[in-house]
Amino acid sequence: MMGTASSDVGSGFSAHKTLDDYRRERGEGWQWARAQSETCPQCGENASDMERDLLGPALLESADAWRNFLLDADDAYLRNVPAPGVFSPIQYGAHVRDIQRVYGDRILLMLQESNPVFPQFNPDEAAWNAFNELEVEALADQIHEQAQRLAGILAALEPEDWSRTMVRDGGSDGVFTFTVAGLASYAVHESRHHLRDANGTLSPLT
Repeated sequence: MMGTASSDVGSGFSAHKTLDDYRRERGEGWQWARAQSETCPQCGENASDMERDLLGPALLESADAWRNFLLDADDAYLRNVPAPGVFSPIQYGAHVRDIQRVYGDRILLMLQESNPVFPQFNPDEAAWNAFNELEVEALADQIHEQAQRLAGILAALEPEDWSRTMVRDGGSDGVFTFTVAGLASYAVHESRHHLRDANGTLSPLT
């Protein structure tokens, strides 16, 4: 989520700014990677406190909440970019779908390799713009499909698998180590947090 912004007004970005620039202007200093082990100061979630066997069901429950939101909301609202550096609700939904897919892929590789290194997952501006053109019901289905896949991966883990590690090299955004448990907790947080982004119930940082 750290791509360089361009002057495309429809994307909500302006020239030469990054999402980090916009977050700093809004006073947001939260490091997302800390959500694997700490309470998020915005949404109050701490998925790392959950029992591990509840993480998969939590993903499915959140996917159902996403479906209800997407199908009930006005289409114009879903595609509206409210401010520079803030995504539309449908863009947040597409990001949640992709996070679940990417984290599932990464966990599977973590089970095969010792401490693999991954770049930060960072869609470019063209991808974000394409997200805003998605068909709503199809996206709701895809969020559920990816949640179901990731939940299935978690359900199949052996007790010792949860402590396996990976490194996320985010460049200037920092280098972080994740466990499988941490990545699963992060996925739950992403889905719940961004639903609050999308439906307008996320409290701003003070």
